Amino acid sequence: MTSIDEYRDLIKMIPVNEQASIIKKIVWNKESYDENIMKSIFGDNEIVELSRKDVCSEPNIKKKIIMVLMWGYPNGGRGNNINNVMKQLEQLCDLLRSVNGKNLTKEQAGKLLLELENIRGLGISTWSKLLYFFNVSIDTNRCQIFDQKIVDSLNKKQFQQLGNEEWKQDINHYYQYIELVKRIADKMKVLPEQIELFLFYFNLYYKF
Repeated sequence: MTSIDEYRDLIKMIPVNEQASIIKKIVWNKESYDENIMKSIFGDNEIVELSRKDVCSEPNIKKKIIMVLMWGYPNGGRGNNINNVMKQLEQLCDLLRSVNGKNLTKEQAGKLLLELENIRGLGISTWSKLLYFFNVSIDTNRCQIFDQKIVDSLNKKQFQQLGNEEWKQDINHYYQYIELVKRIADKMKVLPEQIELFLFYFNLYYKF
């Protein structure tokens, strides 16, 4: 297997904050969604582009959650998942407000993740995005996005640093993942989220 160190220069150049999604108003213009927040996001536009930087810098908790959902699921997500999450938005706001920018112990994280998974429609792909954008860490490991594409990328086993185990989208593997990403990033002197984007784009779609 190849060493990921060979691609350090590429990884260091990945512009994480500029990664963006195109959001169409017609997809998100629903009566049950907060009209004022939707107006503040779209204004008079039918299409907006949201970058990671846009989402990270949003100070309003409720608006930020909605922006995370838009950024992560520009086409509205699967089934009724987003609608179900929106129905429990106040509960989600309270949870994320309580951990915003904090470093949690494994015990604290376990309680939080249990509460997040009890919110209907909120799976690991989504709550991992929320924890990333709300700058939460677990045992000093910055939370990263852990969706199915990341799992598929890890399971290609193209780089020796990613190991040989079979990755699954569950909480235990999530802990392992954020620890692994931080360890690799620290060694390579790059950002953990640059490793994440390298896995998402390059490792998944390139043969090394």
